[in-house]
Amino acid sequence: MRIRAATVDDVPFLTWVVLEASRSHVERGAWDLMAPESEEERRKLVAAVLVARPSWCHHGFFRIAEVKGEPAAALAAFPVAGAGLAPPAEILSEVVRAEGWSDDRLGAAFTAMGPFLGCVPADNEEAWAVEWVATDPGFRRRGLVGHLLDDVLDEGRRRGHNAAQLLILVGNTPAQKAYEKVGFRIVDEKRSPELEALIGSPGMARMEVSL
Repeated sequence: MRIRAATVDDVPFLTWVVLEASRSHVERGAWDLMAPESEEERRKLVAAVLVARPSWCHHGFFRIAEVKGEPAAALAAFPVAGAGLAPPAEILSEVVRAEGWSDDRLGAAFTAMGPFLGCVPADNEEAWAVEWVATDPGFRRRGLVGHLLDDVLDEGRRRGHNAAQLLILVGNTPAQKAYEKVGFRIVDEKRSPELEALIGSPGMARMEVSL
């Protein structure tokens, strides 16, 4: 196993990672709400965001764990208040307009995502963010995410951050326990009946660990 920085050539694998991470332990995540037409449409949207200008979902922030040269797991890490990072709503609007979405379609997408966006806890602006954590099913239970977390948390320390944060959907107990093993603890959460009715999770929690 080795850990390496992702490149643009990894975008197909990272597209799967982002969609898998967003769905967590439920069937639908934020991307499903934004682009309900088809999986092909969602993959096209995520891939476009991954190669657009730097944002919370840019391929340049990902680390990949390889097993015998094959991408097996990945996550992203970046400063919450990183200079020059496009806000999610801004980069999504730019990307879908470039893909030819109409104003009506874009408005409908953000309306559909409303219950999800309303449950995103406030960031710790000084933190090192960890996002989009997923492992290929064929490589699970090998500790790959633990190695990736060790790698990016060390990077956060080197960059001078005193805390790292990540977000999870409430109810994803296996993920919560895995993060707690490396020191993360829930520090905030937001819930809504609307989100639970929509995707099956009552809300979102923010976890932090001191660096």
